Amino acid sequence: MLQAQPGRSPFQDQSTLSNNQRILLGLVGIGSMLEFWDAFLIGFTMAFLIKPWGLTYGIMGVVLLASGVGAIVGGVVWGKVADRFGRKPVFVVSLLLLAAASVGLAFTPERGWIYMSVLRTVIGFCSAGYFIQIALVQEFTPPKRRGMLTGIVSAITTGGLLLGAFSGAWIIPSIGWRWTFLLGAAPALIALVGAFRIPESPRWLALQGRHDAARKSVAWALGDTAFDLDSEAPRPAPSHSWFDILRCPRSVLTTALVNIGLISGYYGVVLWAPTLMSQVQSFSPVFASEVMIGFSVLGILSRLAAAALADRVGRRKTGGSFALAAAVALLAAGYVGHGDLFSTQWFWLPLLVAFVFADGSLSVCAAYSTEIWPSRLRGTGSGFAGLAGSVGKILGPMGLALTAGSSNVVMPSATVSVIVPAFQFLAFCLCVCGVTYLTIGIEARGKSLETFDETANEPEARLDASRQRS
Repeated sequence: MLQAQPGRSPFQDQSTLSNNQRILLGLVGIGSMLEFWDAFLIGFTMAFLIKPWGLTYGIMGVVLLASGVGAIVGGVVWGKVADRFGRKPVFVVSLLLLAAASVGLAFTPERGWIYMSVLRTVIGFCSAGYFIQIALVQEFTPPKRRGMLTGIVSAITTGGLLLGAFSGAWIIPSIGWRWTFLLGAAPALIALVGAFRIPESPRWLALQGRHDAARKSVAWALGDTAFDLDSEAPRPAPSHSWFDILRCPRSVLTTALVNIGLISGYYGVVLWAPTLMSQVQSFSPVFASEVMIGFSVLGILSRLAAAALADRVGRRKTGGSFALAAAVALLAAGYVGHGDLFSTQWFWLPLLVAFVFADGSLSVCAAYSTEIWPSRLRGTGSGFAGLAGSVGKILGPMGLALTAGSSNVVMPSATVSVIVPAFQFLAFCLCVCGVTYLTIGIEARGKSLETFDETANEPEARLDASRQRS
């Protein structure tokens, strides 16, 4: 009979994943990929609606940035739901609601940009549950492989951007944008399979005092019906407010700086790269988009490589080094693109390096932002990470707009004349992420999630001991 020990994960000694754990990884990865496909699809759809609907940049800004507002709210709500009702409900309900919103977009009235903005807010709200899904994966996996397995989910999720590009190039022209939005109901199928196939997180169940259910959940994951929890199982977690995460100030600070800095820099690159390649190297818009698809494929490989390194050398070194490498590459790209360094024909090369390293840092960020919280606050903390990333999605375009002297925050005027200060801004954002990792980041490599529970309980234990002495 397998038995958990205090401070150790029940998956501590696993050398290979069970079939059920692989199913969990696949469902969460594919569900997240379809979720992000729905999120990215609007950008490609708008290209087909600008002229027929007579859309202004202001209206486009409302439609495209509505999801960011929804995600900020979702980060708060889903985090609280995950700690109060469990990780699994967030996975199931967020995907079902997202699918319903995508179907609703298929019935958008002609020129109904307000209707579309409302449903885009709902989609952004749902996508904020991504980090909760990562937490669900982590609470079912071996500590020594947590970074790599999270990276696999992150790499699969990136497929959402590729699906969006594929939709813009072939699906929408073939069947129309309305039918394409109907295809966005696919996440509902993943949610239904997950509802019947995946149990609740054993960590969350144990904290609720539901030890029989926790045993069954671990046994499901291990494929070992003889598993038993240790007698010193964690005591039931008391109810808490969202602001209880402030009791973990280092986790709050690093999660905020890493996510805001990284997402601001990364999305700035995604916004500007295709347009600047067209201007600097005279690529056609179609060819520039095809190049970006190639960038994305290499980015997926980078996410997997960074995830493997995170388990070997640590989250801090990997995430920080990748972010700083991306920052240096962006600075070089700015000077090359402006003609101050080497030939402009090489502009694509440092831009590619920056994109690939930023993608790798994102893979580490997904693991780091969810594993450094005690279990009773992991949902709320993961939701906070989603909130911080959503702020980055807004701050990045706004910062570029200010740097470029543009009033359009959706697609700031990407011109060669402002490429150096613009890329300096994006490099600064990535430096914030990298320096945070390397200076005050929390190292979680190889540590069980139970370790973070024990660390969080130390202040309470000291308080109890003081009361007993008095």
